[in-house]
Amino acid sequence: MPSDSQRALLERASKRYHKNITPDAVAYLKDRGVCEESIDRFQLGVVVDPLPGHERYEGMLSIPYLTAYGPVTIRYRRLGGDGEKYLTMPGDIPRIFNPQALQRGTRGICITEGELDCIIAEQCGLPAIAFPGSTSWRKVWLRLLEDYTQVLLLQDDDEAGRAMAERLGKMLPNLRPVVMTGGDVTSFVLQHGEEALKEKVVGR
Repeated sequence: MPSDSQRALLERASKRYHKNITPDAVAYLKDRGVCEESIDRFQLGVVVDPLPGHERYEGMLSIPYLTAYGPVTIRYRRLGGDGEKYLTMPGDIPRIFNPQALQRGTRGICITEGELDCIIAEQCGLPAIAFPGSTSWRKVWLRLLEDYTQVLLLQDDDEAGRAMAERLGKMLPNLRPVVMTGGDVTSFVLQHGEEALKEKVVGR
């Protein structure tokens, strides 16, 4: 866990960047199916006025990893131009996005690859967590998932998604891959709608 001073800085940054979210960023998120309620709920923002040490993230979308104790990190996504698509804070370790979903007492939980896909799944009424990329999975997370009746991997329809399903399937006997035909969670919902995703997942 971050120290008290680090958490205070992350809290300050999350609130500042959310407050400064730009119309272009809101339009970008809406084009990806993210509603304004979710923008507020997950404190999505833009680094318009970076705090000291955050200058390299200027102009990027900020995605805080919120917990009951406040944000524990922030990931940044480029909205355009050249450079890496995502940036992680220096020295940070992979973390679960939206861990509050693990505390709801549901019999099943969904996993997505990527934070925005997780947000879309939550908008559809599906309890979901995310990990930041197919190579970031940590074995210690298995202990959080072993007691669920079903762990539903909302699998990207590509080679990386298939490899992830195979790797997790060897470790989680309760894993049930649900292939997002033609793309990922976001593209599936944009093409078919929220009800189609719920039917595809819950109807299994």
